[in-house]
Amino acid sequence: MTSTAFSDQNGVYLMGMTDAQDLRNYITARFTEGELQFAYELFLKNAQDLGKAEHIPPLQALWKILDAAYKKKMPPLTCGEGCAHCCYTGVMITKMEWDGMINAARKNGLDLMELVERSEKSLHRVKKAVESGIDPEKIDWYQMVINQRCPFLDDNESCTIHDDRPLDCRNMVAFRDACASKKLEHAQRGGLIEEAVAPAVIAKLQYDATPKMKRRKFDGTAPLRLIQHWLLDWKKKKSTRKKKK
Repeated sequence: MTSTAFSDQNGVYLMGMTDAQDLRNYITARFTEGELQFAYELFLKNAQDLGKAEHIPPLQALWKILDAAYKKKMPPLTCGEGCAHCCYTGVMITKMEWDGMINAARKNGLDLMELVERSEKSLHRVKKAVESGIDPEKIDWYQMVINQRCPFLDDNESCTIHDDRPLDCRNMVAFRDACASKKLEHAQRGGLIEEAVAPAVIAKLQYDATPKMKRRKFDGTAPLRLIQHWLLDWKKKKSTRKKKK
């Protein structure tokens, strides 16, 4: 099977929303190991350099570079404000992405406790799973919060932290038409090599930002959790601080 078997004229994978392993297989078939390694090293260096030059966190620099790559190499997005079908599924993120989202929420004046209250149903599901003792690797986290709105989605179906949204959200895009249902019938991914190596770049940025005494051996990945899981942790820490006062 060729690497274009499931792609359109833009080289964008058309079935990436159904199986993550299928998407990984597609990416490794489309790009050589050498191409991926070169792109990873270049993307990482550019994010670090831009962050220093503009005095912004390296993750924000990475978002700028990824956005520029989409604009330069891909057709205009058909996604628009209020088009939020993809905001009703699980989104797995790193701690670095979560920290960026929290900082954006505070900057935008969001009440995080209000987010907790609005997301009570999905948070309860995640809390039960975390406390169940089941191996986290065996839990289908995406399915757990399917059809549940993202905590950061407002009443107008718009993202309240759009500029700082995580990679999972940035990669869920449409170029052919706007999705009309939660089946995400026009959502596509796999079009950019920058998209393919971004998870490893984020993992390395997070690794470098971790105190040396807490670092594990870098393997190109970083632990991922649902947005709701990170929000639960935030709520727990906030409650602990209140009890200590």
